[in-house]
Amino acid sequence: MIIFLHLTTFGLKKNVVSKILSSSSTKLQTGERPFLLGCLGVKKANRTKAADNNSNYETLKAQQLEIWEQLDVILQCVKELKGEMIELRECLNGMSDQIVEDVRSNLERNPKSWKKKTGPRKERSNSVESNSIYFTASTGTKSNAETESEGGYTTARDSDYDDERKSLISPHDQKSSEKLDEFSQLLSASSDLHEGANKDKTKGFKLLLSKKSAYSLTPGYCWRLARAYCDMEELSKIESEKTSYLEQGKEVAKAGLDLDDSCGECHKWYAVICGRQANHESIQNRIKSGYAFKEHIEKAIELQPDDPSLYYLLGRWCYEVSQLNWIERRAAATFYGTPPTATIDEALKNFLKADELSPGYSKSNSFYIAKCYKDLGNNTIALNWLNFASELSIKSKDDLEAQNSLEEMQNALAQSS
Repeated sequence: MIIFLHLTTFGLKKNVVSKILSSSSTKLQTGERPFLLGCLGVKKANRTKAADNNSNYETLKAQQLEIWEQLDVILQCVKELKGEMIELRECLNGMSDQIVEDVRSNLERNPKSWKKKTGPRKERSNSVESNSIYFTASTGTKSNAETESEGGYTTARDSDYDDERKSLISPHDQKSSEKLDEFSQLLSASSDLHEGANKDKTKGFKLLLSKKSAYSLTPGYCWRLARAYCDMEELSKIESEKTSYLEQGKEVAKAGLDLDDSCGECHKWYAVICGRQANHESIQNRIKSGYAFKEHIEKAIELQPDDPSLYYLLGRWCYEVSQLNWIERRAAATFYGTPPTATIDEALKNFLKADELSPGYSKSNSFYIAKCYKDLGNNTIALNWLNFASELSIKSKDDLEAQNSLEEMQNALAQSS
């Protein structure tokens, strides 16, 4: 019995145990054989239980792997859902931007109907100015896209525009509209500073420049910064600084056109800068700038047909070209084959269009209408326009120059009549 238990403890195989049992059968009592068989049964049961445990372990392992796979699928779905939510948020922001641009475009296309909403026009300030449209052009006032037109007449107040825009934005877009409100405030502030004194223009320029990284991809920002560069060029007394401001302003205006070629204001300020650059360039580049000026002004008129400043600028270009002498025309023909052409009648047509869109647009515009009629031989009408121009206030350098020549022309026409 002792030998059997010892051998069983160390796990001898069944055949070895059987041999030992057969050789010791004479020594074993009758009741000991059933006990041996019972021990063998216990061992077999343990093996079966171990096999079952192994089977259960494999089953649990397989179930665990399946759960992990399902978790991976869930995590992937959550990730995709997060991405879709981000796209949806960006889409909503884009919708808000589109609403604002739609309102802005509508106001620019229909400034007259907007005037009816906003009430009587305000006194103009800082009308367009140009020393020589063919070789130079400058302007220092707001456009149809802002508070006032280039002649200073009210077309759409930034604050009224903000109210209109806010009324169109649903409560769901309030978050995205916060950024738009910041942008609108920037545009409004820059426009107010542009109208102010020299120190205000400088402050407006620095304000816009500080926001370049945030809004440089917005055409509305680009043309306002280009306008600010024009302000700085006008304020500077150093030739190298003037050239640098105009070059940088032209790059910004060009960037705005690259973003949106249908932005009339970008075309206008690109043209204005081309005109101003002509003052600092050779005769060949001056003629080239003159062609670029006309091209972009005409494009701006196509996009903003109700902006009187554009017709004034084009009228000045036509008038200057009509006054070119033979040497200047030959120089243009040498570089471009065909010299620029324009007539007094074309200039008059544009000046009258500016006054039609905004009666009493500017002293300078009325003065040039008088000059055109005088050149065409209609002194009576010319004198009437001179008298009308004398009643208008001075709001720009162009107006000041017109005033200096106005009285002399009045006296000459009065004596000849």
